[in-house]
Amino acid sequence: MSLIANHNSQADSLVVTRQFDDIDAFAEAIKPLDITVNQLTPGCFLGSVNFAKFGSLKFTHVNQNQGIRAIGLKSPSDLTFAIALQADQTPVVSHGCQIKAQDIVGFDPTRETDFITPKDSHIVLASVNVQVFHSLAEQMGCDLGQKFLQQNSVRLHSASLRLLKAYYQQITHIFSSQPSLFMQSQMPSLIVEDFVPLLIDTLGKNAPKKRYQPKLFRRYALVKKAEEIAKLYRDKPLTLQQLCDELGTSSSALCYGFKEIFGMSPMAYIKMQRLNGVRRALKNADPGKTSVMQLAHQWGFWSPGHFGRDYKEMFGELPSETLRISRCR
Repeated sequence: MSLIANHNSQADSLVVTRQFDDIDAFAEAIKPLDITVNQLTPGCFLGSVNFAKFGSLKFTHVNQNQGIRAIGLKSPSDLTFAIALQADQTPVVSHGCQIKAQDIVGFDPTRETDFITPKDSHIVLASVNVQVFHSLAEQMGCDLGQKFLQQNSVRLHSASLRLLKAYYQQITHIFSSQPSLFMQSQMPSLIVEDFVPLLIDTLGKNAPKKRYQPKLFRRYALVKKAEEIAKLYRDKPLTLQQLCDELGTSSSALCYGFKEIFGMSPMAYIKMQRLNGVRRALKNADPGKTSVMQLAHQWGFWSPGHFGRDYKEMFGELPSETLRISRCR
């Protein structure tokens, strides 16, 4: 992990740029979210988190080379408005819905974070203090109360979103090219004074009058139930037929749902979840008191050869290497 940090106490500002080769350290850095991140695609993980705090406003730019699933809680003191700056054709998915280029998502403070992102994706989060947001919205005559926030997403016409999206892109450009600009004396107050009114104005004046109902993937509820059942079998063998029998569905319907949402079969997804679980257990274990296969058994892996091969393919290192360096992370 590499770190570049700048702090301006007089302006209540902080800018941090971090590079990660560990997915859990990467997840911990995505504030103000409290999330768990699982790796979905095989290979060594590399990610970056750029964070800027300007008093009541925070920006977080997240980029990673592997596909991930992120689930967790939001800060009750902030409203977070996310945009996916996604060049790849593979979509970002949130709560079973495909995120489009003109969507702003994630701002229901009572709903958990739920993102599935492909390789090499870029997501920018703008987090605004709840009281500051509502106070300014009221001053501007915009009705963005609880009813609006509960939508959790809004789809704007591309022309309506153009200025706001350009601001998000400008923030990511400064992060990547010259983050020290954020620390210039007048910059923090200018950003707060420019961005928050622009955000409120865009949402208040340009949001569709009819409540936007994002279209769920057809089998999202089935997939969520399958995930819950798989957790009950964490340390036991589980076949596709067993899973289908418990769900009362066909293997083709379940396979189609997982492929649509995660890009993989149900059993490949369950194995990936278990591998991520083993890796966290290995990283937190004492190498002198724990063996690799003791922990692997707790996650339903019983063949050392198959487990070692799958683990290395997924994370780019042997499980014994993860255990050996666990104290150093």
